[in-house]
Amino acid sequence: MMFFHPSTIVPKRFRTWYRALRIVLFASFLSVGALFAYRTLFPSQEFLFSFANPDTAKNTLEDPFGKDGVTSLRKGRIPAGETLHTYAGTVGSFSTANIRIVLGKDSLKPADGDLRISLRKSYRSFFYPAGSAISAASKDHGVMVNGVPYLFSADTLQPFISDQAALSRFPKEKIVTANGELLTIFPPKETRVGFREGSLLSDNQGVYVIGGDGKAHPIGSTQVFESLGFHWNDVVPVNEEELGFHKRGKIMLFDAAQPDGTVFHDTSTGSYSVIREGKRLPIESREYLDPLLSVTTPIDASGDSLSVTATCSPQRTALSFLNPTYSCDVPLDALKAFSGGSFGISLETKEAVHMASLQTTFQTKPDRGNFGLFLRQIRDRFAAAYGKP
Repeated sequence: MMFFHPSTIVPKRFRTWYRALRIVLFASFLSVGALFAYRTLFPSQEFLFSFANPDTAKNTLEDPFGKDGVTSLRKGRIPAGETLHTYAGTVGSFSTANIRIVLGKDSLKPADGDLRISLRKSYRSFFYPAGSAISAASKDHGVMVNGVPYLFSADTLQPFISDQAALSRFPKEKIVTANGELLTIFPPKETRVGFREGSLLSDNQGVYVIGGDGKAHPIGSTQVFESLGFHWNDVVPVNEEELGFHKRGKIMLFDAAQPDGTVFHDTSTGSYSVIREGKRLPIESREYLDPLLSVTTPIDASGDSLSVTATCSPQRTALSFLNPTYSCDVPLDALKAFSGGSFGISLETKEAVHMASLQTTFQTKPDRGNFGLFLRQIRDRFAAAYGKP
């Protein structure tokens, strides 16, 4: 609260400047506030890959590779007829994606229409290529001997670290009780067994997922957890010993792939698949599937998301002589119905090119629909934190 009028302390010759500066300060405050509100209501996310510096931590697009899924294209030299693939992990609902391609000075300059961008949207692991179908029940079994749970696999017994670890692999009714003679016939191994790959664990520090490497990977935030398609009802609170059995792995963020053991439900066909070693294996055996569904909740994803694309043809921008630049905007309306926050980005080229960088900016259109979506998200988060009224 001011107890004096500014004119009493500002010399007369400076009062005009004082009033002008007050107006500028007030206008700056309103402008910054409006910009903050706009970016909050209609956010954007930017992703980049620098082919000139492929090892920099600033690269937020996944390492690019060729259409065979193996050939690395991280140096930016794309042969004629090749297709570059990369991925961006996002959070939110976006209306358009702006693609910006900067070519190296030594690159051929493709004509307009010789480059083509395609985007797909789903979960990162759902993009994995299909592997061999699982057509038989699992040969692993859960056994309880003298109150201790064991994994019986390939004629060997291994003790679980806890009952909860056993229940992450087998439903309770599938764990067979046996007498002590089994330990004489199959002497237990000293190595213990932890939680199933894909299990979600929690302690007072956060939530973790067990990866295919057997490590407990921290999940970066509740937004990351939900954007990756995980289910809160699958999270198992564990003690220090249970969690400590698994070494700590790399933190999982929005660009992470769902780990081995993750089950997907294809909503377009009703089929199921499980992630294993970079492949998505179709499950054809009900004897294999039913026990799995009793210990984990599948992530719903549409198989149509693998074939429906949003496209554009980058055009060369004006005044880009030293470093030729091509750009285009991709409308994302055709992909909005698909769940998942991972965008597959593909670049096809008719001419051999040498890329310097690839940048993708996902933008939210400032319209009534997106404003309503923002309000619904706020309402849902409030309800999740404090309960529905």
